[in-house]
Amino acid sequence: MRLMPFPRPGRQGVAPHPPRTRLAGPEPERLFDEELLARLRRLVLLSRHSIAEGLAGEHRSRRRGSSPEFADFKSYSQGDDYRRIDWNTYARFGGLFVRLSEVTTEFDIHILLDASESMNWTMSPLLPTKFTYARRTAGALGYVSLWHFDRLAIAPFGAVLAPRFGPVQGRANAIPMLRYLEGLAPYGATDLPTVLETYLRSRRRPGLLVLISDLLSGEPEQIGAQLRKQRAEGWQTIVVHIVDPAELDPAALEGGARIGATELIDVELGDRLRLTPTAAVAERYRTALQGWLSEIEEVCEREEAEYLRLETGWPFESIVLRLLHERGVVA
Repeated sequence: MRLMPFPRPGRQGVAPHPPRTRLAGPEPERLFDEELLARLRRLVLLSRHSIAEGLAGEHRSRRRGSSPEFADFKSYSQGDDYRRIDWNTYARFGGLFVRLSEVTTEFDIHILLDASESMNWTMSPLLPTKFTYARRTAGALGYVSLWHFDRLAIAPFGAVLAPRFGPVQGRANAIPMLRYLEGLAPYGATDLPTVLETYLRSRRRPGLLVLISDLLSGEPEQIGAQLRKQRAEGWQTIVVHIVDPAELDPAALEGGARIGATELIDVELGDRLRLTPTAAVAERYRTALQGWLSEIEEVCEREEAEYLRLETGWPFESIVLRLLHERGVVA
């Protein structure tokens, strides 16, 4: 586990256990308002591949059937449903033609949500934690999926997979899904490569996998090995990398004020490292960080996984939704 770039005083690692839903105390954090949900209802989650084989969704398929969406004509042949004969075409051309329609397909959407303690961090109380931002991202994609009748499952994870939400289908499950995300709390350490392998091994058919994480577990090549295996088995993967501004630029911490002797704390394992962040140390950090980010991007590109990096300082309703649209995740 990598050390967090900057400390949170008093944070300690905790033993792994499933994420909990708040049953008492303050109300669960509100992730969405009705204005944002209305915008989400106008979006559609996209896939580069024809993944699913179901017939209940709203995504167009290359197959032809008897749904209301007209696609083409074909000559009538024995065994065709005579109720689909187009009599206007018969009157014009004197031949029998059957109307063909689009068969819509459903996607199997699997959202793996990093719920480890490293996600429960922010450089400023004015910004959401990475965990809050990740839950908003998961909720937005999940809401779009359910609104268009895709089959959705959300699986939080730390060092192990936690009990998941779903799989469910249909708009009636949208609000329970959002309430489920609002009630989640972070827990324990992370073992991303093992979690990916465990989750995919238990799935019967491939689908669209959305991994939402700060990726502070496993080296890029380990993650790449899992992405390679997923691609070979027919999965399409979207990697959503959640980062705090202070992780990208140490100067963002404390508004750029000079920091003295500092203790970095691994919030998952409790490991500590004392240092004085001089200009040379900060430059070495930036160099190492850029190398790590480049490795992750290269691995995702090589394994044909869509990679999106989201900063918690970005306004979710404008920048993030626009970025998802520009990158072809939603339309």
